[in-house]
Amino acid sequence: MADVRLTGVCKAFGDTMVLDQVDLAVADGEFVVIVGPSGCGKSTLLRVIAGLDAADAGSVAIAGAAVDHLPPAARGIAMVFQSYALYPHMSVRGNLAFALRMQRLPRAEIRAAVDAAAATLGLTDLLDRRPGALSGGQRQRVAIGRAIVRKPRVFLFDEPLSNLDAALRVKMRYEFAALHRDLGATMLYVTHDQIEAMTLADRIVVLNHGRIEQIGTPQALYDRPATRFVAGFIGTPRMNMVAATVHETGPDATRFALADGVLLDGPVLAGVAPGTPVSIGIRPEHVAEAGANAREGRVRFVESVGATHIVHLDLPGFAEPLLMTTTAHPTPGAMMTVALPPEHLHLFGADGMALAGAGDGGPPQKDSWRGAGNRLRCGL
Repeated sequence: MADVRLTGVCKAFGDTMVLDQVDLAVADGEFVVIVGPSGCGKSTLLRVIAGLDAADAGSVAIAGAAVDHLPPAARGIAMVFQSYALYPHMSVRGNLAFALRMQRLPRAEIRAAVDAAAATLGLTDLLDRRPGALSGGQRQRVAIGRAIVRKPRVFLFDEPLSNLDAALRVKMRYEFAALHRDLGATMLYVTHDQIEAMTLADRIVVLNHGRIEQIGTPQALYDRPATRFVAGFIGTPRMNMVAATVHETGPDATRFALADGVLLDGPVLAGVAPGTPVSIGIRPEHVAEAGANAREGRVRFVESVGATHIVHLDLPGFAEPLLMTTTAHPTPGAMMTVALPPEHLHLFGADGMALAGAGDGGPPQKDSWRGAGNRLRCGL
């Protein structure tokens, strides 16, 4: 297998910058998941690594060697697409064997490779069927098997589970995790599904407008988001956010002013002057039923998701309803007292960057994100 390194990669389509000075290092055998909103450049990033799109600037290296000059077939990669891209007139065996036949490998070697991939993916009993006779999950396994038989150095997956229903996605997540464990392969995986990212990744790359916002383990991104964008993007239900200004600072706490003169105590924020605008975030599971910053709000709506309920509260000082996860089931329209523990508050400056002293152990180390003010932009 091999490591993958992108250095200063830029890609534009017309006047639209899709990848903007992307630097990324993926270790040998690592499972890296790339997430971000639609149009942020996730799929384009995979296509540049694969050689399906040429970068306008920067370089791509696999196993320590630059591959920018190589066609896709010579890069030692295999890409699995969202659409499966199976040959409908061929059997499962024929689909798995096709690339190897194009390489003119001996029949015995092709059969051994196909049988091994089929056994790994539970396809042995389906080898004589055509894709039209398979379920969505089975077709996805065939697409993955077609990649496995080539014994690539790097696997690239572009939203491979998005066409499956919820139950199949859960099952296939387990299968992807097992596949990575069994093969020990280097994998880059694009998805818009946060659960897939948090479940599968060794590290997550968060993209926004073609830039890397933050790279880190799933837990690090969840506990210590480097930017307001990452804080709002990672986590379901979303993190609560409210606009505020610094009211006064003290040795033990900082007091913030919300709308309508509402005051909120938060963690110590040194070196920030009163009147400085900030954003304050708190995750729904950290909203408590008693404690510091207790206040009363009206229940607007309750989402019941099994044993847990997501309560939407109209709270003084908050422009949008505050979300809270709880096992209680309050009645819509009822008044409810909640607390916002200062130790769980995340603070972000006007530039969107996390502020020192904010939430769950403070912001991440600086080498885990790339601040927009510290990097050159690609020229159009």
